Amino acid sequence: MVFTSKAHLKASVQDFSVRFARREFCVAESKPKLLKVVCKYDEATGCNWMLQVGFKAKTGLFKITKYLGPHTYLMNEISINYCNLGKSMIAAHLLGMVHQDPAYDIKYVQQNVKNRFGFDISYHNAWHALKAAREEVYGTWESSMRKLPKYMVALQKWNSETVVASRH
Repeated sequence: MVFTSKAHLKASVQDFSVRFARREFCVAESKPKLLKVVCKYDEATGCNWMLQVGFKAKTGLFKITKYLGPHTYLMNEISINYCNLGKSMIAAHLLGMVHQDPAYDIKYVQQNVKNRFGFDISYHNAWHALKAAREEVYGTWESSMRKLPKYMVALQKWNSETVVASRH
């Protein structure tokens, strides 16, 4: 397999780990042109699962250079704190829903993650993922406040009778 960027590569490994392998991994080595991930439980269980990806200058793509798999241990239960299902992955999944409904509720985030990925997530994790998705779609409160003066100037320019008075 090949990947166009390291970000695409990381997202693909994370997605595969969460949705299909249903196993946790840890990054063993990460350099600008190399990524090596191993089973989170390699020392405890002797699982030798490993994936190594390198950047190929000739093609300008990241390519899997070494793969030792599949995982050799069975998970008895999957933790509610599954480490590879982070807020950024959940937030990316929520972008469309948040765009359609800015008031999207946390209980629906938890339900949606359960349906999509098969994992229960805590209220805390759902809240942080939802916050990240909203900030991606609409920006932060701070960025909105920075844009407000420019908006007011434009409003006055195009609507000459508009009066703007601000107090900071």
